[in-house]
Amino acid sequence: MVALIRLTGYVTKSELHFCFACAFEGATRDDPPLDLDPQFQLFYLAKERAVANVKPRITLGLPDHPRCRALIDGKVGIEGYELEIDPNFVSAGERHYKYLHGEWDVGECSAASLLRAIEKGQQLLAIPVFFERGPRQRNIYHCASRLSHPTELKGKKFGCFRYGATAVVWARGFLLDAYDVKTTDLHWFVSGREVFIEHELPVKVERIDPPPPFGQEKLTLSKMLSEGVLHGAVVPGDSGYLGFFGGGSAPLMMAKYPGVKPLFEDSEEILRYTIQTGINPIMHVVSIRREIAERYPDFPAKLTRAFKEAKQASAPYMEAEEIAGYKKEREALGEDPYAYVLGDNEKRTMRALNRYQIEQGLMKAELPIEELFVGHV
Repeated sequence: MVALIRLTGYVTKSELHFCFACAFEGATRDDPPLDLDPQFQLFYLAKERAVANVKPRITLGLPDHPRCRALIDGKVGIEGYELEIDPNFVSAGERHYKYLHGEWDVGECSAASLLRAIEKGQQLLAIPVFFERGPRQRNIYHCASRLSHPTELKGKKFGCFRYGATAVVWARGFLLDAYDVKTTDLHWFVSGREVFIEHELPVKVERIDPPPPFGQEKLTLSKMLSEGVLHGAVVPGDSGYLGFFGGGSAPLMMAKYPGVKPLFEDSEEILRYTIQTGINPIMHVVSIRREIAERYPDFPAKLTRAFKEAKQASAPYMEAEEIAGYKKEREALGEDPYAYVLGDNEKRTMRALNRYQIEQGLMKAELPIEELFVGHV
């Protein structure tokens, strides 16, 4: 207020009243009041222009992924909005946990956990941007000398890093559809911390208390597989072309203990199953809080468009092997799984994820998948 008085030199009673109204009651007018001093009218117009030029600030929790690095680095932006991006996380699980517990306006999130949070009543939506996709067969591990066929898992102790993790939901769904191995056929052990589970589970789950920090769950499972304590386990693994064709870091880490390897390694069979079912698992999806989408109705589509631009600018952030791997994946599938659209494949895939979670006791209702997505471009 002192600054305003210094700017004008003096203020009338009417001007002072108006000044307090603007400052403390959020008063705005299309035109300055007629009884204001001309000099104060100039200040008022300048103030109105300044307010009009303030950009809404949107906070985002995103992975340090090549397809969004241009956004993180500021090379791609969104007109009319200021983006504040946090890309620093120990693991994806940590990021998903923080978003579903109230951090950020926009967050890259576990697809399975997002559906559960929405069913519970969290006011969340999604845009059709999927960083991580791909089959989960290679995420299922065993000890080579102790298991020869997936049906032998029935009645056995099976481990995972989180019961409600999207990779685990997809792996259980695959075992159900392909080998009739139900969730309730197995005895469950969990090595890590859950992100979001609301319902009582249909199976008894043995857990480590306290769980290890995010990112340290794999080696516990590998050791237990090698020792014969577990007969199988699902770990967070490599997505995309690595899920189809093999490689990546997960097999090397899990192989630290003797005999531990993926249960499914036939690339042609994995690809055939994906094409035959028309389900290409979606792991992570970009979510936006409903209040943000409603307050700024142009923002979701602009955000999707920005991710498309960042994807087009991703090559400099990738190794030659990555570029070749994604090209091979596109050619094998006959489409781009990262086109950032909610097409027939994506709808079918999300409905399957919903169905699997109901079978596994993680959800109770089928959600209207198409209504949960906004920002189509």
